[in-house]
Amino acid sequence: MIQRFWDTLTDKRQLSMRDRTTDKVHWRVIISPLALWSSLLALVVVIFLTLLLLMAYTSILDILPGYRHRADKLHDSLTENIIRLDSMERHMNMILEYNEAVSSILGGGTPALHSTVLTDTIRYDKSRILPTRADTLLRAALESTVGEYSLTNTKSLRSEAARFDSPIHGHITRGFDAPESSYDIAIIGLDGETSVMAVEKGSVLGAEILTNGRGVVAIQHAGGYISIYRNLVEVLVRKGQTVDSGSVIGRIATPSEDIASEGGSDLGFELWRDGTAVDPERYILFQ
Repeated sequence: MIQRFWDTLTDKRQLSMRDRTTDKVHWRVIISPLALWSSLLALVVVIFLTLLLLMAYTSILDILPGYRHRADKLHDSLTENIIRLDSMERHMNMILEYNEAVSSILGGGTPALHSTVLTDTIRYDKSRILPTRADTLLRAALESTVGEYSLTNTKSLRSEAARFDSPIHGHITRGFDAPESSYDIAIIGLDGETSVMAVEKGSVLGAEILTNGRGVVAIQHAGGYISIYRNLVEVLVRKGQTVDSGSVIGRIATPSEDIASEGGSDLGFELWRDGTAVDPERYILFQ
């Protein structure tokens, strides 16, 4: 059966054109059904590939109805970019106007109020803000030399705060003053706290008791930092020892020991970086 089907496909047939009156053959071709279907399939493949090439390398798609032209796509992209730039310009104008208002207030002037009504451009209508009592009080608080909101008393930002842990749970009684060669700060423990801790992991450079009976410990840390702890009544580490952050390295005097020794119960703490004394408050958040 299969052989018969194959013979049918490969059996050659004659296709001819004859004169109807004289029966003379003008044109003929001999072809099998298999060759005919193969030729039709090859023709379809050629037409399909030709259409693909035309769509890929020519603008034939632009003449098809309903298809978005390249010009339409460019127009949409240009419109989106214009809207994005307009939004950025509005935002920049708002920032500049805000800075201008702040400068005006600090300079004693009155800032401009911008309405939400748009004109034919992105500019806003402006009207002056009438000064109020609240503005006067705020300006007076900012210009004052004392008080919580005084600009003259504003401390520098602690950009490197929390770089180290606090050496003791307490508050500062004397600050850092490099011009006066006061390189240490004095810290008193809270609620009778006397334990002194390493502010960071490091190696003990020195640990000794001075002639006044008080001890001093110096610790080398990574990054060129050295921390120094003074006025200790008890030293709990030795030279060359490695300590972790928060490890107890000594103890300051209790109130009773302070009265007996008259050496003070504050911890003297110094922080050095690459051979230069730095303010510990820039690197440590004290309570």
